[in-house]
Amino acid sequence: MRRSLVVVLGIAVLASAGCSSSKPDSGAVPSSGSTTSSSAPPPTSAAPSPKPAPSAVALSVPMYQRALANVEKVLKPSVVRVMNAQSVTAFDASRKQLAASVVIERSELAKITPPSGLVSAHPAVLDAFDAYAGDVATELSKAGDTKTGCGLPKATDVRLYEAKSGIRTAFAGLAQSVQQSIGKGVKFGALSVPAKPSAPAVIGGRGENGDVFQRSGSRGSGRLTINNSGDDVVVVVATSSPRNPQASIYVRANKSATLNGVRNQNYYVYFKSGTNWDAKNHRFTENCAYQKFDDVFDGQYGWTVSLTKSPLGNAPSSETDAF
Repeated sequence: MRRSLVVVLGIAVLASAGCSSSKPDSGAVPSSGSTTSSSAPPPTSAAPSPKPAPSAVALSVPMYQRALANVEKVLKPSVVRVMNAQSVTAFDASRKQLAASVVIERSELAKITPPSGLVSAHPAVLDAFDAYAGDVATELSKAGDTKTGCGLPKATDVRLYEAKSGIRTAFAGLAQSVQQSIGKGVKFGALSVPAKPSAPAVIGGRGENGDVFQRSGSRGSGRLTINNSGDDVVVVVATSSPRNPQASIYVRANKSATLNGVRNQNYYVYFKSGTNWDAKNHRFTENCAYQKFDDVFDGQYGWTVSLTKSPLGNAPSSETDAF
């Protein structure tokens, strides 16, 4: 508001005695009650004070639940692409897309203010997203080998299965960590955690007990009974190299089986154990061990051998090359 300044000038008049007219004195001065006129500078307006930033509004529990559900909806298509990949190359490209999506969704969650009851839990939720990348790297390192534990080429379907299983394990770990952090009142993971992939036949594969899957040459009257209290084994009867067997028989753990028709001539008994039986190629692919009995067997008789780890055995054996 501007204020007006009113200046009042008082003028003194001198009169001459006996004169009919009066004349103002040029030397007259204002009376002691008068003021002089002056020009006051306009008042300056003060700079406006900065407005305080609005404080973040905490979400309600239902709103927080919707935020997590939205994260799941965004991530699910990337998860589906990974699990549907038909080649190692396609899998790796989809895996990278999923990793990028996880990073983006984590940054979006970091922007929200959680409900008062989840203030301490929300940082743990963010930590779970941060840990996802490391968990993926750990899981894929297990599946990245192109050789089996027995040093054999790993089939493409096995590599894909192990890679997808690794991604699922890592993502399920993310969901579990988030769920543990927020407790039972809010849910995360039901929409986005994929189902377990179907395993190739070789994973956990086993032969049928007593299955004679290789036989060559003539047969005789000899017989070999195997009592197996160890791991699944394949027992090979050969006159020389186990790579050229007279017969091969599969004997499951804690089972017995009998090989009939052994030729009436001397032979050696070889056996190999392991897991993940590859029926097509007649071999175990993991945890392999190869051995032979040192003694020679006479094909004119029936023999019984017991495969067990015992210091009391009377049939010495030795390790051999893979066959």
